[in-house]
Amino acid sequence: MKTRLTLSVLSISAAFLVTACCPKNPELNTAISAHGNTDWHIDTAEEFLFGTDMAGNTTATNHCPNSWTRRHMHVGKTNTNHYYYDKDLTTPGDDANITDGIDRAMLFFYAGHGSPTLWNTLGNNASQDHMRLGDCPGNGLLRYYWQCSCEVFAHGPRSCPGATFHYACPGSFDGSADSFNMRNVYERWGPALDPDLRMACGASTSAYCHETQTNQIWEHYNVDGYDVADSFIYGLDFWGVVPLCITMGGPNVTTTPLYDTKFTNQPNTSGTSHYHIQYLSQFDSAPRWKLKLPAIPPILPIYELKPMPMPRRFSRARLSTAGDFMVSSDVVEERGPRMKVSRLSGAVYVVGKRDVSGKGPVLKEADYVEQARSFIQEQGWMEESGSDLVGAKFEIESAPVNGKRGDTKRTQKNIVASVRRAIDVEGVPVPVLGEGGIISLQLNNDGSVFNARKVWRQISGVKRQAPIKSYEEAHKEAFAKLKYPREYKLDQWTWGYKEAAGSVSQTEMRIVFRFMFIPVDPGKTLEHPPRMIEIPGQT
Repeated sequence: MKTRLTLSVLSISAAFLVTACCPKNPELNTAISAHGNTDWHIDTAEEFLFGTDMAGNTTATNHCPNSWTRRHMHVGKTNTNHYYYDKDLTTPGDDANITDGIDRAMLFFYAGHGSPTLWNTLGNNASQDHMRLGDCPGNGLLRYYWQCSCEVFAHGPRSCPGATFHYACPGSFDGSADSFNMRNVYERWGPALDPDLRMACGASTSAYCHETQTNQIWEHYNVDGYDVADSFIYGLDFWGVVPLCITMGGPNVTTTPLYDTKFTNQPNTSGTSHYHIQYLSQFDSAPRWKLKLPAIPPILPIYELKPMPMPRRFSRARLSTAGDFMVSSDVVEERGPRMKVSRLSGAVYVVGKRDVSGKGPVLKEADYVEQARSFIQEQGWMEESGSDLVGAKFEIESAPVNGKRGDTKRTQKNIVASVRRAIDVEGVPVPVLGEGGIISLQLNNDGSVFNARKVWRQISGVKRQAPIKSYEEAHKEAFAKLKYPREYKLDQWTWGYKEAAGSVSQTEMRIVFRFMFIPVDPGKTLEHPPRMIEIPGQT
């Protein structure tokens, strides 16, 4: 009896020591960022948290909420890979370092150059082999690991039909072991995921890590009402980029963190038998926006804007003021006001019931397009000019942790559909770029709408006529901004008016050019990742 009591006391003492030296959860709403390179990525890491570049200039209107505890680390340091590594796997392993370890907050964000098996860390490189994210015991606290770099989360075949970037079709994964020609994200990242970690996210393809993308991530989360994983994936979805998130869980994916509606500091308790990944797949029947680029005239009007007027169907609704929004008294259970209107832009946001059951048949793509179009008409959101409605689906692939080739299962999570604005200038439709000028909807698998927005400010007049740069002038200016211009070639370009996100005020809409450069040698994305360079259109 005495021996049993002694063992019990020892067991309790051991448990107490583990708890005392390793808090189970990080502080709620804590975020840290780090950059792997001192080029534009150092600004991206700063913008993600604060919406400013390193010089203090406001560059992203949407960013990590001001109410969060935020910190950009590794600034001015060199050879920082050991801050990504776990001490139980390698020496030194300092991911739990109080000041500079990446495993010390609820959310970690990285911006820098990468490849499927490594990424830059300010003078040296890090890889998944020595990582164990969110491990406790081990002093790991992380819940969400987000990375913006090329191909670090590559999955599927290297070459995909019609794609500019490699590893652009994760849905074509054949179950093979990880290799140059067929990447396996389960094999590379699975061992790095402690069961407590909620998710790790990055890009399967190359990625443009620019304030445009961080802005979109936070706009989708802060304003649109998207899930955590959906916000990241849809935010990085830009000019051929294919983002991807991975989590560990049981066989039922709907209970995993891929369905998190809000960030949480709680551990992942959904299971350990399966890996689940989520990515975005474009509709075959209604793919990317196809606004034909018109010839660039020498002079174009610069438009004056005012907030979009209140939709007629809501003009009599009871609205109350909540910060920068007017919100309805009608509330959708667990989702908040059914409708809100931005006081800054007039943008309208509507929410409905979110179905996470995963049950019921999946509709045909044409049916989703028709459902989205009908909703837009019912809301009175139809406009005379704009693109065709396009669609994409959030897809999920699941695989047993100890599974074999061919054991993967694919399901559909939900649908997104959108229309992009064009402005008629003397009979010529000029596209609108930016986070504004978009009608977008998120649909449950049964076709019902659970997120919708219209950011489409009203043109109140012409502010002035402005001379516009030619393509040659704008291209020369953009090319000169490349640090290693001989290493790049132009992949795609566009031009048009730029409209900001619905969460900010905008009184003028100007012309911009956007150039997407990719490396001449596709094998050199680590040294020369793709660049998106935006040039003002006025001379």
